[in-house]
Amino acid sequence: MARPQDRDGAVVLRILDVNANRCAEGLRVVEEIARFSMEDAALTERLKEVRHGVRRSVEALASGALRHRDSAGDVGGGSATASELARGSLSAVARANFARAEEALRVLEEFGKILDEEESRRFKSLRFALYAIERGFFDEAASSRMPRAPFLYAILDRGVVGRGEVADAARKLVSAGVGMIQYRAKQVGAAEMRRDVAAILGEARDATIPVIVNDDAALADETGADGVHVGAEDPPPAEARAIVGPGRIVGVSVASADELARVPVEAVDYVGVGPVFPSPTKPEAAAFGVELVRSIRRMTALPLVAIGGITAANAREVLEAGADAIAVVSAVLAGDIGKNCFTLRKIIATRLQ
Repeated sequence: MARPQDRDGAVVLRILDVNANRCAEGLRVVEEIARFSMEDAALTERLKEVRHGVRRSVEALASGALRHRDSAGDVGGGSATASELARGSLSAVARANFARAEEALRVLEEFGKILDEEESRRFKSLRFALYAIERGFFDEAASSRMPRAPFLYAILDRGVVGRGEVADAARKLVSAGVGMIQYRAKQVGAAEMRRDVAAILGEARDATIPVIVNDDAALADETGADGVHVGAEDPPPAEARAIVGPGRIVGVSVASADELARVPVEAVDYVGVGPVFPSPTKPEAAAFGVELVRSIRRMTALPLVAIGGITAANAREVLEAGADAIAVVSAVLAGDIGKNCFTLRKIIATRLQ
């Protein structure tokens, strides 16, 4: 696309410069609340990554914007509405500055198209990532909060756990300190699935461990589960979000950068990445190695859950590649559940050191 010339070009560069600053300032305000009030290191880091992403994209798109800055001559520089001057709480400050950053990102996206349509898409991706962060920031429902990273994500698979064993397996997983439990059943009737989910919820509720249903958003909604996880062949994340509502967790599986690019990040709370290694529960699925985790980590600030053939032998490598959690099936369910979880949690704990 031809770049605008003369005055129009200078105007575009000036707009990009102003809105890059506005966005970064808004993000920095929210970042300080996350850091000093909430004392949430992971959230602080996610906000910081978005802020730095904005700076990098503007520099790539409009490296000469600074010379067009004219703060003294800005006709809108001295105006302020009554709502801008009123801030009754830290929450009000955060809401105002999230809105400020999101509006600035929209402006950057629209005017960025004049210079480079491809690069402007980065602003859209950052905006939707910020929507997801904002939703989590203000969500007061314990059931919708992701566990603090890093954590162990246990998949209670009915292909491994037999009928009548679900409650006992869930009880052992809860006692062993897993961060999240996903219920997965591929060839089980609807009534039995409802009973299974109810049993898992009964064990997990007092420990406030989120229970996620694989594939079936309607089942998650009906049973009161804490969320749903959808894959590439399931209904899209936006549909799942519409079914379970804003107060629950929605996760999505990706196996490539292209798949991640198609994910509506405003609709999801975490991204499942894999298969990382060959998996005994899905032997037909190709494995992509830890490089997939590294590449997806560079593309999103959303929590990453690595899955596929992860064991005590390779879990540390996956975490070092950038995963916030490791999802496992046979590595916890085969044999002594308590001992298996203890071993994996000990490895996960080394990432905090």
